[in-house]
Amino acid sequence: MKKVNIYCESHYFNDSKAGYGGYVIGYEGRYKTFTTISVHIVPELIGLDMLWEAVSTLKESCDITVISRQNLTANDLKLNEGIALWEFINQLKIDKGHKYTFKKYPNESERKILDEILKELQRVKRPKIDFNKIIKDDSN
Repeated sequence: MKKVNIYCESHYFNDSKAGYGGYVIGYEGRYKTFTTISVHIVPELIGLDMLWEAVSTLKESCDITVISRQNLTANDLKLNEGIALWEFINQLKIDKGHKYTFKKYPNESERKILDEILKELQRVKRPKIDFNKIIKDDSN
């Protein structure tokens, strides 16, 4: 079983009224990264969505350590809004034979990776489009 680290970071930016999420998958010194705009506004749900997307990319059984600032295993996530995402994650565990370990307190080097993901999320965030201004400008 391959050992894989998945770093999940998420943030809701009030100025753009949008949630953003990203992940880094680390395996034997190689990394895969992904960032996206999220349909969720709660950082924990964005992080859980990033975890599901990251685990979905793994082709074989892995021993996965999840590193995140958000508490992705909180009971309210498992029972309320996050229940569907948890069902997907657990189904992948059954289908692929994954083992999950959730690290509660990232160490300094892990926090640096999470900080870099957050910097990337701040870089890629886009301001909210004002369609009223666009329509008004087109009518001249």
